Amino acid sequence: MRTRLVKLSFAAPVHFGAGRLSDGECACSADTLFSALFIEALGQDASEDLLRAVRSGGFLISDAFPWIGDTHYLPKPFAAPASMGGERVEGVDSAAKKAFKKLRYVPWDSYGSYFDGSLDAVEALRALREGLGAGGVVSKVNLQREDRDEAEPYHVGGFRFGEDAGLYFLAQGDYGFEPLLETLSCSGLGGKRSSGYGRFEYEVRDCDGFISCEGIPTGMRVLLSSAAPTADELSDELLRGASCSLVKRSGFVQSQNYAPMPLKKRDFFVFDAGSTFEMAFSGDVFDVSVGGAHPVWRYAKAMWMEG
Repeated sequence: MRTRLVKLSFAAPVHFGAGRLSDGECACSADTLFSALFIEALGQDASEDLLRAVRSGGFLISDAFPWIGDTHYLPKPFAAPASMGGERVEGVDSAAKKAFKKLRYVPWDSYGSYFDGSLDAVEALRALREGLGAGGVVSKVNLQREDRDEAEPYHVGGFRFGEDAGLYFLAQGDYGFEPLLETLSCSGLGGKRSSGYGRFEYEVRDCDGFISCEGIPTGMRVLLSSAAPTADELSDELLRGASCSLVKRSGFVQSQNYAPMPLKKRDFFVFDAGSTFEMAFSGDVFDVSVGGAHPVWRYAKAMWMEG
């Protein structure tokens, strides 16, 4: 299947929250990315084509991960490397152990080093911290509350990438998503777009060799997108030998036609990117609406990396 790498360069801060307005994450999940593309598709009368392509497997996306210079990062696998898993503990000092725990992303070309325990986690963590950018909180004032005498301050978290850093995601399949990406680059990705957050320039290139990686243990699959199995796919066999983390996804519906007042989506749990399995699942796009006028789609399709 054709694989494309989409490289995003941001001219302004991004706001990817983790439950609070003051949060400022440096990466976003596949469902956030899909929701943004779906909103653009609605404006182009292409939402049904996008949904059909995703459900048929003709368009799959990963989470959006960091890049710095020529280095592209992938999620740190939840499966512990050999040096942390008890097979080879000699020579691993406390600084390295702490760095392994704090490290969220691993360079693509160092994935094999991660699994065999030879990755210099201290250096990898330093390169990420120094090159990726920095988070921050901006204080703003709400001037539109008629029920209060004084304006109330609130705090918005954001992340500003370094000069030679940004995000990228992988797209599999032949679906032509570029028109959606073009309008999204002007609208912005993430929250607080009305304040100019999230606008980007992009580059798309083929990268069929990127989806596999030498050094991943035989029989292991690494999840590259936040995903959830269907009811038919979920089983004890799927979880046997897995090292994974569940993440709750929630939030409000971004649609003026859904309900007279803002309503929350149904809480939904996904396996986080970086979860490892011995058995693959496909996932789906799930309706997480709760009593509104139309479905609300939560992207939870799986993209895998294997050795």
